[in-house]
Amino acid sequence: MLIDLLRHGATDREGYLDGKADHPLSAEGWAQFSSQTEHRSWSSIVSSPLLRAREAARRLAKARNLDLRVDDDWAELDFGLWDGRRKSELEAEPATHAALAAFYRDPQANPPPGGRPWASFETRIARALARLADPSSRGPTLVVTHAGPMRLALHQVCGLPLNSLWALRIGFGTRIRLNLEFAANAKMWGEIVEIGQP
Repeated sequence: MLIDLLRHGATDREGYLDGKADHPLSAEGWAQFSSQTEHRSWSSIVSSPLLRAREAARRLAKARNLDLRVDDDWAELDFGLWDGRRKSELEAEPATHAALAAFYRDPQANPPPGGRPWASFETRIARALARLADPSSRGPTLVVTHAGPMRLALHQVCGLPLNSLWALRIGFGTRIRLNLEFAANAKMWGEIVEIGQP
């Protein structure tokens, strides 16, 4: 089945580690969302519960008379003590700079301080992907989410190493189309079909 993972548009918070911190889309963010959705069609829409993803998904679903399912598991990673802070400010603190570098090198072993364990993030994205396996689906599904869940989905579905995923730019409004399949033992596998930048 085809799934489009779409990162929400810009929020005027470029450079911030916004996980739980939630801000509405800017005018640019709405334009990015529109450019990635206006000439494409889906049979259903799934959204993160966070405002910056949910509101755009809700408007699109209403405009196209599609079902919208808000799925808490598609929320962004909880960045703990770093959440809502500007990345450049965190990097200016020597100890935090080292902790950030360790996180990007190996997020499983070095999760953000004060956040939820990385294993719980992996579990919820696997759960969210499994819920997309609907044999009665009439067509592609759009998932409006965040960069973290998109990276983890690529890791789980396509087997890409986590520490290599930072080499893939997933800016605001990035859309990644996956062909997602489930084997008889319910193991997921897939391929990247298309990457669209706004």
